[in-house]
Amino acid sequence: MMLLVSGAAAAQTPVTVVEYYNKNIAAYFLTGRATEQVSLDAISDFQRTGATFVATSSTGAVAPLDSVCRYRINVPGSTFSSHFYGLSADCTLIASANLANFSYEGLDFAVVKPVAGACPLDSPVPIYRALHNLSPVDVPNHRYSVSYSGYQEMLTRGWVGEGAVFCARSATQPTPRPSFVASSSVSDKCEVPRVGASAFTGQAFPDQQGTLADEKSWLRSWSDETYLWYREIPNLNPDSFSTTASWFAALKTPALALSGAPKDRYHFTEDTLSYEAGNAGVSYGYGVQWSAVRSSPPRQWIAAVVTPDSPAALAGVQRGDSIYSVDGAIFRDTANVGVLNAGLTPATIGASHTFVLTPASGGAQKTVMLTSASVAIRPVPVSGIINTAGGKVGYIAFTTFNTFTSEKAIADAIAGLAASGGITDLVLDLRYNGGGYLFISAQTAFMIAGNARTAGKNYEVNKTNDKKPFGQDDATPFYNVGSGYTGGVANGQPLPSLNLRRVFILTSAGSCSASEALINGLRGIDVEAILIGGKTCGKPYGFFAASNCGTTNFSIQFTGVNNKGAGDYIDGFAPTCAASDDLTKPLGDPTEGQLAAALAYRNTGACVPAALANDSVKKTVTVNDENDPQAVHEFSRPSDQAKLMLPADAPRGNAKAIEPRAPTVLGSLAP
Repeated sequence: MMLLVSGAAAAQTPVTVVEYYNKNIAAYFLTGRATEQVSLDAISDFQRTGATFVATSSTGAVAPLDSVCRYRINVPGSTFSSHFYGLSADCTLIASANLANFSYEGLDFAVVKPVAGACPLDSPVPIYRALHNLSPVDVPNHRYSVSYSGYQEMLTRGWVGEGAVFCARSATQPTPRPSFVASSSVSDKCEVPRVGASAFTGQAFPDQQGTLADEKSWLRSWSDETYLWYREIPNLNPDSFSTTASWFAALKTPALALSGAPKDRYHFTEDTLSYEAGNAGVSYGYGVQWSAVRSSPPRQWIAAVVTPDSPAALAGVQRGDSIYSVDGAIFRDTANVGVLNAGLTPATIGASHTFVLTPASGGAQKTVMLTSASVAIRPVPVSGIINTAGGKVGYIAFTTFNTFTSEKAIADAIAGLAASGGITDLVLDLRYNGGGYLFISAQTAFMIAGNARTAGKNYEVNKTNDKKPFGQDDATPFYNVGSGYTGGVANGQPLPSLNLRRVFILTSAGSCSASEALINGLRGIDVEAILIGGKTCGKPYGFFAASNCGTTNFSIQFTGVNNKGAGDYIDGFAPTCAASDDLTKPLGDPTEGQLAAALAYRNTGACVPAALANDSVKKTVTVNDENDPQAVHEFSRPSDQAKLMLPADAPRGNAKAIEPRAPTVLGSLAP
């Protein structure tokens, strides 16, 4: 850096400019105003970063000093704001533009302007500016760096560099971030080591004798290494947390997204036994997936999907049945939530509970005894063909990507449709599919679109943090062969395809993660994804599941974009046509409201009015009952609503050849 001599700035009053970090919105803020600094120091959301620089008072500033103005910028569509600091030329330009969301807040301090990248001897410290505007989830924000190395680090993290903009008299560097031991040095050191081997993978438990402190240390180090927003994790004392669960829950960004919702809504753990069971295609419970219309009084839950041959199916539970009582407690308004939760989420296999159910038809109530068991997951409960005047329409209900058996289930179903010949369109029902493995999502997209539309194109490019903990950003292709993972399709076997230019997808707020990746991936190659139903949940983030001491941890580690670079769909995908979930009809029934709306749109190109899509809508707007002590909760594996990359030790073997599943004729529509 060249140094010039100005000779005028030294006579002016010095001002110390302090940088703050607002943890509530993960944004930086500068101020040279002493009274404002006192106020901010009293607000817990604002923390000094340690970075300061000495400028000059703007009062009476003369050349070569240039006064720095401050503008408050209200971010459109949110309640948040950011700030911009500029020299006189910047201020004049902003004022002349008359921008409605810019509010002038006066002059803050004065500096010398760099000349051809050079600062004078009496103001020798260049201050660099970079813009953070990475995704819709973040508040757009400038940061001013007091060192070139810090500026370069921001550029590495994806900030847009704007170069040296000010020259300061002197500066102090930000307080260094805390450092942590390598997670590998404390992995598998457990307070209570497991003994033996996994019942599902056959692999011996790697646990060694350790301490609770070791388990906490692993969580902190692993989070610092891999978490997408690792710099936003608060610097907390692990001794203040009595369990690994409470410690892990704190190891995420506390910031809010532009919508005002928590930036990280997807931070969870799962018992490793449950996680491995799910991969093997096994779940625990009754084999019924409930549609929670309302979980707080007046409660209403309705059976949405009943797994064939499960305890629920064998007891006569049908789609559309609503819960009247559980073990004698009236479901709608009882205060005895403990009885309800015990029945809905049995703690052990073999536990029996009595349910009184009201059929969708409104007929006589029925009493069923449900006994929890190990249930084989059926990812594709229905696949078939609907005959129409415009050709045969395939229908597949696909409820999860989150088990290796899902790979074979969807491949068998599509192979059956392809073998039947003449499929002109496909309705893919993802309204109950919360996500799962990204590779199965990519395979499904290939099987819809075919080789000609997918060859040489990216399904999703995954972007991790700047440490690149899993190597450089990885592109997921449209996989066209089997994976060979246990329970899936034989390694290298070519997958079938329907070679379609469009697909109708039934969606809801429960369509998340890998389901949304399917929509985004297809749109990235110009395959039309026509959504019928409700807005999807908005979960563009993904995980590399990591197990330690019997707990499998899921912390956001990547976001993804499609072949066109589109992603960050944090608000979900809006439907092409709104339609209600018609719980009065079986899945695959052409008269079921949501499927009927898709078929009508295919026929006419117009949306059926939502009020007519289902004459007896059972599901209304789901109420957020998370913090209500009177709310009931259905057991679900957290990873069922995730976008997962495969762990390095994913088991292979016992994969099978594709067996085309003969489609059922679901109905015929009159011309």
